[in-house]
Amino acid sequence: MKRMIPLLMALFLLSGCAGPVEEVQTAASALPSAAATPEVQQSAPPAPSDSPAVVSTPEPTPDAGPVDTPEPALSPEPVESAPAADEGPNDEEVLGAYRAAVEAFWWFQVEPLPFDREDSQEVDGVTYYRVDYPGIDSTVTLRGYLKGLFSDDLVEELLPYDGTQYVDIDGVLYGQDGGRGADATRGAETVQVLRDDNPNRRIVRVSVEELDPEQNGAVVGTLTFDFPYEKVGEKWIFTDFSLVR
Repeated sequence: MKRMIPLLMALFLLSGCAGPVEEVQTAASALPSAAATPEVQQSAPPAPSDSPAVVSTPEPTPDAGPVDTPEPALSPEPVESAPAADEGPNDEEVLGAYRAAVEAFWWFQVEPLPFDREDSQEVDGVTYYRVDYPGIDSTVTLRGYLKGLFSDDLVEELLPYDGTQYVDIDGVLYGQDGGRGADATRGAETVQVLRDDNPNRRIVRVSVEELDPEQNGAVVGTLTFDFPYEKVGEKWIFTDFSLVR
């Protein structure tokens, strides 16, 4: 009996504590579960957008007039460059060159350059007189003057390097006296300048009267000569020439 007493007391204590434990469990089960209750999440403010704001264009009112649209600028039309103008000598310049050519030929075939007859030199039995002409005082300057009028071939015919008509004596130009004189069978001449398809050429046409001395110089005909005046290199010169009277 003494052994039963402690056992009964233990059972009594256990039975007294069972009631409150069940109530706590029941109360806890009555509360809504934490997992079942959704959390309230705060939305973050929207990030600023890099795209420009769309601005609506107001529609034109019905009463508005037509909108002037600027026309595109027109590009200028390409202009064709005009052909280079002929820069050759004009007719008067060609005629001036012809007169100078006649004078130069005259010094060799008709009458020599002007002399200073007070200044003479004798070479190999030939008497020479000092040339007195502005700008021409040596065979070098004489040759240079001729090259400004005639081709090299014509210059060599007039003033050969081994010639004796004009010579240098002590560095000064001297020349022989004499000449054939003018042609008595030639009369008045007419000169005109002609042009052809070559812009670097002019033709000097010379028409000269043909005379008959036996008829007291009566005109019996007309002779015509054409002398080409051409651009050779950078200069204009006669490439063929002769005296017509």
